[in-house]
Amino acid sequence: MDFAFTTEQQMLRDTLKRFLKEKCPKELVRGYDRREEYPTKEWKMLADLGFVGVSFPEEYGGTKGNIIDQTIIVEELSRGFTALALIYLLGVCFGGITIMMHGSDDQKDKYLKKLLNGEIIFSLGMTEPGGGTDILGALKTKAAKDDNRFIINGQKVFTTGAHHASHIVTLARTNSNPAKKSLGLTIFLVGTKSDGLEIRKIEKLGSKAVSSFEVFFDNVTVDESSIIGEVDRGWYYILDTLNIERILVASVSLGVAQAAFDDALNYAKERYAFGRPIGQFQAIQSYISEMATEIELARLITYKAAWMQSNNIECSLEASMAKMFASDCAVKVTDMGMRIMAGYGFTMEYDMQRYFRDARQYVFAPITNEMSKNFIAEKFGLPKSY
Repeated sequence: MDFAFTTEQQMLRDTLKRFLKEKCPKELVRGYDRREEYPTKEWKMLADLGFVGVSFPEEYGGTKGNIIDQTIIVEELSRGFTALALIYLLGVCFGGITIMMHGSDDQKDKYLKKLLNGEIIFSLGMTEPGGGTDILGALKTKAAKDDNRFIINGQKVFTTGAHHASHIVTLARTNSNPAKKSLGLTIFLVGTKSDGLEIRKIEKLGSKAVSSFEVFFDNVTVDESSIIGEVDRGWYYILDTLNIERILVASVSLGVAQAAFDDALNYAKERYAFGRPIGQFQAIQSYISEMATEIELARLITYKAAWMQSNNIECSLEASMAKMFASDCAVKVTDMGMRIMAGYGFTMEYDMQRYFRDARQYVFAPITNEMSKNFIAEKFGLPKSY
């Protein structure tokens, strides 16, 4: 076994670390979170440096990397500026990769170069008020065919980054009586400036620099050229990105946990009580040891899943394990970080409270860890639970 990164991958990580240190210092990141402001400038810089195009073909301005490269990028981004990691996840995974895998040549030419240049970004419109994980059962948004166009009506919720997206990758029902449950759904690229489209901000606990929205579709008209792939087969295109999504969500969680550990460790070395650094106390050492071990285990399963995916090895089990374990790890580690820093961790002056807030969402988004456990158990031969 070889657990080492290639020279190119290590250079990628080092370059990203320098970018974050020089262009995204902690005070800047705190300001974006405090103002709930989308980091447009930093996203464009990230694209200009070529990070957005790492996993795309050269013909669109990419460098032909793979999911391991993406995992490195997302982990480091999340460690320094979690909002940028989420924007990367939305633009690259839910938008760019979906178009690259299933879009028409015209769609690839029209959107991919602009994405890689940082000119546009995508948002995902899939979750609805009636249910989150149960997409097939809860999805009510409909797209009715009208000559060579479709008219969309319905509502989406938790559509992150919709206010800065050029398009929302929208899953809508195009057949009310499909032959089977997984058919009858279609993916549309819906422009955010479309008539009849309204977005409303959702106030939330964490990830404040990348707001989430309710999206309302009131007779929103799109033409057939906005369809990604085939009509009624959109669910299968979503499934094609699930492993990538879960691996990258695991790497977001991993980055948040690592950032919390870094800050907690520094604090344990610098904070004095009873005439000595608190890191000398056994209780604090136990926290630090447990945090480091949890992170290392999360990193191992995350990069194993990424390696399997990059080598076209079936990894839905490992990807689900990675997402579940890494997100639980982030919650545990940030909680221990708060305990180590005590009152200072509870103040807005320090970043631990932000890590604590940001980590909470990944245990239920984009799939709950409970559903991940059901899927994992099913892979071992137990009956389907839903």
